[in-house]
Amino acid sequence: MTRFVLGGGGAMGAFQAGALLGLLERGVVPDALYGCSAGALNAAFLAARPDASRARELASWWSDGRHTSVLAPTWRSHLRGLPSVLRDRRGVLDSAPLRRLVAANVAAHDLSELAVPLSVTTTCLDCMQARHHTRGPIVDALVASCALPGIFSPVRLPDGHEHVDGGVVAGVPVAAALDDSGPDDTVVVLDCGLAPVTCTRPGDQTPCNIGDVGRGDYLAPGDSGPGALEVVLRAFTVARAVANRATVGGTVADPRVVVVPHIGDAWSAGLLAEVPRGPRDFTQSAALIEAGRLAAQLGLSSGVR
Repeated sequence: MTRFVLGGGGAMGAFQAGALLGLLERGVVPDALYGCSAGALNAAFLAARPDASRARELASWWSDGRHTSVLAPTWRSHLRGLPSVLRDRRGVLDSAPLRRLVAANVAAHDLSELAVPLSVTTTCLDCMQARHHTRGPIVDALVASCALPGIFSPVRLPDGHEHVDGGVVAGVPVAAALDDSGPDDTVVVLDCGLAPVTCTRPGDQTPCNIGDVGRGDYLAPGDSGPGALEVVLRAFTVARAVANRATVGGTVADPRVVVVPHIGDAWSAGLLAEVPRGPRDFTQSAALIEAGRLAAQLGLSSGVR
């Protein structure tokens, strides 16, 4: 079996969508999907029909600002969500637009109804652990997986517990995929974080063997701005990067794991002219999609792990 693991990363989900398109164009098709946050949205979209045509639809989805604006909380959306804040007081933004977005783009009511098995990762606030959901209301699970703490309210799932963004503890749920895998399975990791888990090893001549234009060391940017909301989001970006590294740990050394080149690799190799400013920068979606597609295909050609 081939299992795809899709990590979170906000606007960087466009790069991941491009990588998915690149893989499917080359005939690499998932038998199971594991997703967290933005990666869970991509995984759910693809799980309905995992082929190149569906992947192209997903890439188009990321190019449409009417969709992606839901994933980019700003002070304007903060003000629009004020009535929800006054009712709940546990989230800055109203999750209703995200719920409508999921319902309109994923033709299933329960996770178990999808054509390809899907596991959606959340963080259980009561258990303080990552949870990997394969059954239950799909909209609730996906909204919970994207619920940045303090930005969106926690979601109570059928287990009776409140859940938030899986990126708090397991933004790249590769461990869950390995737990389900046999010795002959392949686990394909698509990490779309700006501070990737699978960094190029010291001493390597080229980033993930996809080329090198001599740009020097890659430095992951983060959200910045003058307001409290921006500080919260930037802090979460940092915390997610640390948690991802701790969660993934040594799993990338597992012979079953294949690592698709990430944003840092694409930038270093000259496939991406400019790195986005942060997880809410959707201005480069088209460039990210194409860079992800090329990076994935070049990575396959070089046999990169």
